[in-house]
Amino acid sequence: MNRIVLILSFFIVSHAFAQELSLNRYESYPDPKRFYSEISSKLSENPFIKSDKDLIVFTGSSSIRFWRSLPEDFIDYDILNRGFGGSIFSDLNFYMEELVLKHEPDMVVIYEGDNDVASEIPLQDIFTDFRISFDMVRSKLEDIPIIYIAPKPSPSRWNLKEQYLDINQKIKNFCDENEDTYYFDSWSIMLDEKGDIPAKYFWTDMLHMNSSGYEVWTKNLKPLIDKILSK
Repeated sequence: MNRIVLILSFFIVSHAFAQELSLNRYESYPDPKRFYSEISSKLSENPFIKSDKDLIVFTGSSSIRFWRSLPEDFIDYDILNRGFGGSIFSDLNFYMEELVLKHEPDMVVIYEGDNDVASEIPLQDIFTDFRISFDMVRSKLEDIPIIYIAPKPSPSRWNLKEQYLDINQKIKNFCDENEDTYYFDSWSIMLDEKGDIPAKYFWTDMLHMNSSGYEVWTKNLKPLIDKILSK
């Protein structure tokens, strides 16, 4: 069976699974196949060949996609960046198997929820999609650590602050209650002493982080990852 047939088969199975989990329960949900041309090479790649390092797959929306320094920031690990910009939880769930799970990582780090809130998806539905992502990882890789990076604060979406704080708290509570599941608070670490968001962490669009923003993430995330994977 060639790769094209395999990919088509994957889409058929994924659609069936999505319907079973009610991923398309709202007409406002965009079609996840809109990302196919962007990530088709990642979907068709062979599983990662393990080295003596732990493998971490980072996935999610543009805050992962544009984290180009990931391999250098976490040099003690094998790193796969499988972010795709503009994605929401339901998009990640649609591609989870071929994009993430087939590599059998030692840890998965997920950043989603940012675009979900901005797309005005009801918070309870975002939380349901978050739960589906968790169940998909656990159904394939029962014991690996999962880190959920909280949707970050950004100046361009500051008007949605309360919605972000709400979904972040729901995700944090879930992570606290489940073994090997961790919540990374990217929200508070990016605020100054006045509770404002420094513009120096962002591109001119005031949405996407620049290298200074990623330095803050790395400084705070690396100790957590080191602690988890050294157990």
